[in-house]
Amino acid sequence: MEEGEGKRPRVASTPSLHPDRLTIVLTTSPIKTHPSTRLIEEVFESIAVLAGLGDSRKIIVADGVKVREHDKFRSGICTPEAMSNYRHYLSRLEALTKTEGSPLRGAELLVLDERHGFAHALRRGLMRVATPFVLVAQHDRSFVRPVEVSHVLDVMETANEHTVCTDSGRVNYVGFPTTTTLSHKTYVASKYGLAVEPVTRDVPDPKVDGSKPGRSGTDDHLRTNDERPSTLKLLPLVQFYDSMHVASTRWYLSRVFGRSRYVNLPRGGFIEDTLGQHMLRTIREECVGPRASDADAVARAHAAFGTFVYQDDSMETKCGHIDGHDVLTAKGSCRKYGFGYSHTSEERWREIEGGAGHAHWGEGTYETVTGYRDDPGSVALGADVNV
Repeated sequence: MEEGEGKRPRVASTPSLHPDRLTIVLTTSPIKTHPSTRLIEEVFESIAVLAGLGDSRKIIVADGVKVREHDKFRSGICTPEAMSNYRHYLSRLEALTKTEGSPLRGAELLVLDERHGFAHALRRGLMRVATPFVLVAQHDRSFVRPVEVSHVLDVMETANEHTVCTDSGRVNYVGFPTTTTLSHKTYVASKYGLAVEPVTRDVPDPKVDGSKPGRSGTDDHLRTNDERPSTLKLLPLVQFYDSMHVASTRWYLSRVFGRSRYVNLPRGGFIEDTLGQHMLRTIREECVGPRASDADAVARAHAAFGTFVYQDDSMETKCGHIDGHDVLTAKGSCRKYGFGYSHTSEERWREIEGGAGHAHWGEGTYETVTGYRDDPGSVALGADVNV
């Protein structure tokens, strides 16, 4: 057994959220350490333990690739050998979705037959989401500290009540702080001269009968009133970040991808590279000169987007990046892993596969998604979504 395996987390898990409230959509693509599954197992276990989302529906979207002579993973290009390792990895993921006790147990695996890039691979997953909220995750970013996702959803639900996705002043997106977004206030002030100040939102009291969507009403799923905070602090993000975040599903499908989208997202790219730059440019244009140092003016310009980063008194990161191209991440001793007990080591995979490798699994029975676009009428959330 490698170092890191067999250990239980030294943190208390947060209450499990009702699965009718939020769906997890995680995107994955080829990396150097495939067919190892350690990275994605770490991410899903961190979501279950530190965010209390173990019972939520899980959708994994595996992007398509282009096979060439040289690897260029960020662009979805890999060699025939890397492609073979990726297919082997996907076969293992499918097995984990059926393995009792795996953090991937019950996940739906969608394999795209064409290269989409992060943005549009996410779109294919979102079309299948029927819950009002979605946790957007990537295979190389995990939670590193507990977060009260239920409180964030309560605030978003209350703030967006009686509004439509095109209204200003909503809370559409809440990211969890990384080393980049933790210093967002200082960064945009020094680089762009923009003043942003956190806003305080009231956290509504839960209904004791559990009738509010997504709540159980039992002591197992709710904190006591003494433990529940009365407010939540959110810092406006003046540019979109792809890292771990919770968002309104309707907002995503209508404003990020739909007919009411802020900006066109190119195929093969990341949302933060296009929408993030559009947001920053728009806000800077509306807050020229002395208005840039006026936090109220910046807040008014930012209101059309409604993107925030979660803050608490600890001022610590909640999410971290794990480099999937670092060969150390294929080992349980990688210092960035906190949930080694949930990993399947290469030794264990060899036992399962009997030394046959990919041939042990044969052709995958996971869902292969053809083409590039879903029919707008196939959106799972409802006909009122403006896709």
